[in-house]
Amino acid sequence: MAFAIEERAFAPYWHYHPEIELTLITQGSGIRFVGDSIESYQSGDLVLVGERLPHHWVSHDGSNDNLQKALVVQFQWQWFQHLAELKPLAEFVKSAKVGLHFPDVKAEIQTKIRALLAVPSPLRVSRLLELLFDLSQGTSSRTLSQNTQFHLLNSAGEQQRINQVIAYIMDNLDQKLSVGDLADYCFMVPQAFCRWFRKHTSFSFITFLNKTRIEAACQYLLTSELAVKQIAYQVGFENVSHFNRTFKKYTGLSPLGFKRQYLRQTGL
Repeated sequence: MAFAIEERAFAPYWHYHPEIELTLITQGSGIRFVGDSIESYQSGDLVLVGERLPHHWVSHDGSNDNLQKALVVQFQWQWFQHLAELKPLAEFVKSAKVGLHFPDVKAEIQTKIRALLAVPSPLRVSRLLELLFDLSQGTSSRTLSQNTQFHLLNSAGEQQRINQVIAYIMDNLDQKLSVGDLADYCFMVPQAFCRWFRKHTSFSFITFLNKTRIEAACQYLLTSELAVKQIAYQVGFENVSHFNRTFKKYTGLSPLGFKRQYLRQTGL
């Protein structure tokens, strides 16, 4: 199954499914959550998500000229189990159980993904196999999630609740957020909220909050001319020194060093 998504924003929708999923961001930017990986994404971002690996892409509302657009291809693991000729691809697809990110996607690969939507359905299988072969042979990749075991949401109510909490955090990144605030939001005592949040996200609340804030800061650094001090306050840090320390902890660079590295790599 191949389909296109076009939205003003990608809202939080923490979910999993039995299908393996290949997602190409064709326009937009935001924060990508795959398993216990939290990273920024830009146009051209390509990720292969394994079966039953929780994930979602989250962004803020954009204008009609700045929509979030993605191409998504979903397929079943069972396709690769019965033909010896597909064994190499089976091993490649199996490695996506922790999520695979392809940082340097050639234009040819992106063109093949776009073409999947245009060909008749019976031909998509052969085109997909060719695409996966190209990715397995000629495209560098890196794993995303360190964790391989996740609590799987077992009810619609449970899924709605975790998505509401993540949406609340994303909508209030610039505010002072504490465990107590989120516990009150969920009508839970702080200890119960902390256990519940870690169970569903594999993160403590504070780690999740800080990593998400830093990835939001990365977006501002790459897409705006805001000063570092302004960005620090924009993503909820109360002082610049704390922001700088936390930024370096998660990226290995200072905020300005991160921006300079990006400009060098992109030739801007």
